[in-house]
Amino acid sequence: MSLTLFQLKPQRNKLQDFLDRYQYILSIVATFLFFSDLPDYLFTAGILPVLPLIWIWAFVFLAIPFFPKIKTIPKPLVLWMLFYALISMLSLATINGDEAAMKEFKLRITSIMFICLMYILYEQKNLKHIKYAIIVVVVMSVATDFYELAVPKFFSELNTGRPAGFYINPNKAGCALILGLIFTIDVIKKEFRWFYMFFVLAGVGATFSRGSILGWLLCTLFLTIAKVLSERRRTVVASVFVLVIALALINPIKLIADYFGGSDGASWDVLDRLEQFQNPSLEDDSAKERKAVVGYAFILFSNHPYWGNGLASTYKWTVSDVSTHNMYLFYMADHGIIGILFLPGAILAVVWRNKGQPTVQIVCFAVFMTLWGIFSHNVLEERYILSMFALLAAMNTSEKWYLKYSADNFRMAQAPTNGRMILPPARNIRAIGTTPEQRLLPPSESTLPPRRTRRNLPPRNNRPLLPPNE
Repeated sequence: MSLTLFQLKPQRNKLQDFLDRYQYILSIVATFLFFSDLPDYLFTAGILPVLPLIWIWAFVFLAIPFFPKIKTIPKPLVLWMLFYALISMLSLATINGDEAAMKEFKLRITSIMFICLMYILYEQKNLKHIKYAIIVVVVMSVATDFYELAVPKFFSELNTGRPAGFYINPNKAGCALILGLIFTIDVIKKEFRWFYMFFVLAGVGATFSRGSILGWLLCTLFLTIAKVLSERRRTVVASVFVLVIALALINPIKLIADYFGGSDGASWDVLDRLEQFQNPSLEDDSAKERKAVVGYAFILFSNHPYWGNGLASTYKWTVSDVSTHNMYLFYMADHGIIGILFLPGAILAVVWRNKGQPTVQIVCFAVFMTLWGIFSHNVLEERYILSMFALLAAMNTSEKWYLKYSADNFRMAQAPTNGRMILPPARNIRAIGTTPEQRLLPPSESTLPPRRTRRNLPPRNNRPLLPPNE
């Protein structure tokens, strides 16, 4: 008697099927909302008077059935979250708990809670649908950036003047596009990846964000070297990559500046950034501001290099209206030398021995996040970034779960890298072999799970056995 995979398929109850579909839909909605930064936009723009925190609590309530999955969070990420919370708590206890310090502490705890929330939503057998949701957000972001380039400050009067769409801040818009590129390039057909990369570049270029443009160049370099692109297109991409660098050096954008200069609705912030690209220096207002706050932060750090100045120290200084624009200096001013470990620690926690993504994408993420910490002091509080940390951690968990049961219980053939099928523990058997009949390999008695979990398997005497020489 021969068996089919259908006969060995576990019997699933209706409740479990419903919960799987429910988690599937909930994770897609959460990705669309938080990766697009829509809750913050609706509140900041005055469209919907609902605090962004309320959205998080709403999803916490909706995700209650999946709370047990929090036990599977990778240990490096758990250790980092404990370290982050403990140092913040000790710092708060050693200073006067003023309003700014308490606000910063609550923000950090909220970030930890948000990572846990998104992780339990993403802890699924297959996360391909999440990547498709990210692609939708990427396309929407590029469209809104170009529309706001033509109609400055269309989405919000709080915009700096450069296109940003729902992100309001153009640097955030550029960063989100780069993260979208990193996490979704593998689900795009290989022959179309070159087009997708330049589509993202168009959106990034519309924001005029120097950090985002540099991030795109680095990611393109890694992806090209790793042969992620189609063989026929790789030469084209390499050529365009060189062309972009050449354009950045010679700055032939006078015509664009003239176009905006002749437009009645032109954004002066765009004009200033165009002039900065045309004559690179540290003389524009943004660069001067960043240079000044870096100096102030170094002074704070040098005054208390071991334990720092306490939470929110750079929000309470009187020398500037903004903080450091630098994640490393932000934490060093607050916590001393130990603060420099926070962002690298978070990155290491989700990339450590992570096989859930192709290596080149993990490297791109790690390099880009490390670089982005130089341009922003809000890396570990912005939801569109934190959701990607949670997604990468969930991918790692899914991969480890798959490898564990495939090695211990199934001795199955290697699953495909894209769209892999994750099998339930010790309940399914993959068909493998080189002969046309594709014989089934039953699990050995030593690798089977406890008998209470084997009730759905057919009797042992009905399972085919391999000849001794196999």
